[in-house]
Amino acid sequence: MPRPSFRVLLASAFVLTSLGLVCPLAAQPTREPPPEAVEFFASGRAHYEAGRYTEAAQDLEAALQLDPGSPTLIYNLARVYELMGELDRAIRHTEQYLQLLSPDDLEEREAAEGSLRRLKGARDWLALREAAQQGQVQSLRQLAPRVIVRERGVADLPFWITLGAGAAILAGGGVTGGLAFGAKNDADDFVLRMPDDQRRRESLVDRTRRLALSTDVLLGVGAATCVGALLLYLLRSRTYERDAEPEEAAGSVETAFSFGVTGDSGWLAWRGQW
Repeated sequence: MPRPSFRVLLASAFVLTSLGLVCPLAAQPTREPPPEAVEFFASGRAHYEAGRYTEAAQDLEAALQLDPGSPTLIYNLARVYELMGELDRAIRHTEQYLQLLSPDDLEEREAAEGSLRRLKGARDWLALREAAQQGQVQSLRQLAPRVIVRERGVADLPFWITLGAGAAILAGGGVTGGLAFGAKNDADDFVLRMPDDQRRRESLVDRTRRLALSTDVLLGVGAATCVGALLLYLLRSRTYERDAEPEEAAGSVETAFSFGVTGDSGWLAWRGQW
């Protein structure tokens, strides 16, 4: 039996090599999600839009079991778990989604990394609040932010000087009022007996009028000064900074969580296409 020539062997090897390179590429199918996974996804979206996040998470998890590694399912599961307050699961799915992104998709990766930082920050704040509720107040004071307090009413030196001056003037008006009352009684009880008594009686009447006028002036000025001191206290405010109390820290955690984590706007929005 004659041996095959070298050219025949070389041509056969080239044909086999060409078939080996072409066939795998031609046989590579286009990826389509399983129909059951699409049905679970549609059901989960309906639950999501109705606010039934627990049911939405269950349907999306079922879809993910049928189609593991789907970026769309992982993306929306992170959103639903965030709205449910299950931050550990939301963080885990966000990390999975970040791993599935292409290195060239810089904008989406930056958005995902920012969302991941936000979720981790919210989780740390909740852990801080739980520590405060367990009585670890000292550690909370070291970690909690400082708050700016604004209080109306300033009782400083100008206020006390004005108030003291008003009180002193009122007291002086009270003294002159007593003297005026006594002088009036003396004038009323004065009996004319001698030719010079009329002049003396007129002198007592004049003294009574002067004391009464001084009393009116002092009482008016004293009252105005006291009113000025009251306005000086009420119309001013003082601002100072102090450490947040445990209750205030817990409140700020809830506020940051509700606006920063569960807001409808932001990166984690429902993605409806596979």
